[in-house]
Amino acid sequence: MQPQDAQMMGQVAPAGAMGQQVIIVQNKSGGPKVFGIVAIIFGGLGVIFGLLNFGTDLGELGGGYVALFYVLTAMGIASSGMFAYAGVLLWQYKKSGVWWGFGSIGIAVLSGLIQTFVVASALSDLDETLGEAAAGFGLILVGIQAVCCSMVVALPLLMNGADLD
Repeated sequence: MQPQDAQMMGQVAPAGAMGQQVIIVQNKSGGPKVFGIVAIIFGGLGVIFGLLNFGTDLGELGGGYVALFYVLTAMGIASSGMFAYAGVLLWQYKKSGVWWGFGSIGIAVLSGLIQTFVVASALSDLDETLGEAAAGFGLILVGIQAVCCSMVVALPLLMNGADLD
């Protein structure tokens, strides 16, 4: 049996004491793995609760609102599923997990915009100023959601992007 060749990864620093080279070995950060696990948990819960929405009793709503409810629920399930997949990719130190996370945020923001405009339209039928206020408040909330969620998704890339493949 022959011994296996040892491999070291890292950077070679300039000559140190007594003319020898110093090798600096850097371990991968645990941040992407932690964010991946959290994303898997939240994405999985989102899929489960989204699937439970299909059993909701919508007896009083009109046909258009029922269809809208199911479309928005399907968008939520797709967004949560993408977020869980992004977590799996981050857990494996893949940079594409960040981009899948941004995609899931895009679907969630689109769903929020649709909800905001439908609610604002329905409220403006009752009172125009109430509809405008609802639209403004909804757009502010969707904007905050987009910025905050994007920052959280980008954290593994910003913390130590060199660790991601």
